[in-house]
Amino acid sequence: MTAPWGALIDRRPWLALAVAILTVTALRLVSLSLAATDLYVDEAQYWSWAQQPAWGYYSKPPLIAWLIGLSQSVCGTGEACVRTPSTLAWAVTAGAVAGVGSALYGRPIGFWAGLSALLAPGAAYSARIISTDAPLLAFWSLALLAFVRLRAGGGWRWGVLLAAGLGLGLLSKYAMAWFPGCLLLAALADPASRRALARPPVWGGVLAGALMLAPNLTWQAAHGLATLKHTARNASGNGGPGLDDGFAFVAAQFALAGPVIFAAACAAIWLWARGRLTEPEDRLLLVFSAPILLLLIAMAFVTRANANWAATGLVAVFVLGPALLLRWRRRGWLIGGLAFGLIVQIALPLADAHAWNLTVGGRPVFERTLGWRQFGAAVVDRAHAVRADVIVAERRRDASALLYYARDQSLRIAAWPAPDQGPQDHFQMDRPLTAIAARNRVVLAVAACPGAGRFAGWARVSDLGELTAPAGVGAVRQWRLYRLEGPPPVVRSPPPCP
Repeated sequence: MTAPWGALIDRRPWLALAVAILTVTALRLVSLSLAATDLYVDEAQYWSWAQQPAWGYYSKPPLIAWLIGLSQSVCGTGEACVRTPSTLAWAVTAGAVAGVGSALYGRPIGFWAGLSALLAPGAAYSARIISTDAPLLAFWSLALLAFVRLRAGGGWRWGVLLAAGLGLGLLSKYAMAWFPGCLLLAALADPASRRALARPPVWGGVLAGALMLAPNLTWQAAHGLATLKHTARNASGNGGPGLDDGFAFVAAQFALAGPVIFAAACAAIWLWARGRLTEPEDRLLLVFSAPILLLLIAMAFVTRANANWAATGLVAVFVLGPALLLRWRRRGWLIGGLAFGLIVQIALPLADAHAWNLTVGGRPVFERTLGWRQFGAAVVDRAHAVRADVIVAERRRDASALLYYARDQSLRIAAWPAPDQGPQDHFQMDRPLTAIAARNRVVLAVAACPGAGRFAGWARVSDLGELTAPAGVGAVRQWRLYRLEGPPPVVRSPPPCP
């Protein structure tokens, strides 16, 4: 570290952090415009939701769609603009994490905490895609900052921030519900937190934030509790115990937070369990991280857990890790960990820009995010060639890609009706193909496998052959297209592929 930069950190830590946040955020925004990747299925789906603002959607609360809609109104519908809210959300997270560190340990620690959040490998990954995790962590960080300030005696303005952070976090992702639970645990472990919870700005902020979810719950009630059921199915898992999955989950946490930062947090958990971690600020941060991490690690070993499910627990880790490393005189380790994060931050945008050429083991690295633009254009061309004005997709990923990459066409994109057990995705719930919609129209069916017999009941079924689209070096996706006319009285989804 050069002397001028070190002096700036010591004398003006907030200015140094502001420069770092603005610089990294600007570079991330530029890299979005240079990325060669297409929108992935979830990203394209979120964009489609943004075209129909609502209080809820099949698999997620509504805020992700609102943010995309806001971004779209500023810079358009391109991939970079769709992903911009995540980049900006991580700038907010870094600033809020720095605020938490400053309030608990002083401004120098706040600088290192903010930098740890900004340069975390998980931040470098998340800031280049649009997902619900980026806004969730931004609002979790703001809520944690508000509570820390209220714990120190702050007034109603921090209570308002607590309400906004909690409420908007719940509207981002239901994982924000961990936060009130952590508050209750904080009251057990930390006397200052216990006193804070008795103050009107705290319990009033929590209550107001929880009430912000009411419109979404009303939407849920009107749509068969679709999101809650989907979330419950995800949480219940679909596999048996697996040591490989559990260890992979733990390894993923080191990768997301940064190996040095997360190792320091693990050491803190060990010391706390042995009664050797006595600072109240340390215990407070452990309450907002350890229960989430340990519970989801256990879930990963017993059933399954996606790596990002424990992301909220990493916010406190970004503060606790640097604080402990500096207290233990391990500044060099801290800087080394941040340097690793910076390398990841440089490598990922470069990889995005050259996505079509990157392979590992003969397979494209970015296969799942390549070729969707070509797919959409090819399907649109075929629809025009056979005079179809409705396209029905069999899989969610195909419907998502068509909605986004055929967005400028006057074609209706539909999904097959839901099976008897109910909708399995948002498109089955929101845009099912019905006999009325298909009557007197030509329908182009994008099928996952060949077999004209799967469309029994239609008056006329024409096999249009195979459609292929590249998905990187040596990878090709395949579909089968059918021209359908004369729908049956009740349109049903074709039977599963053999």
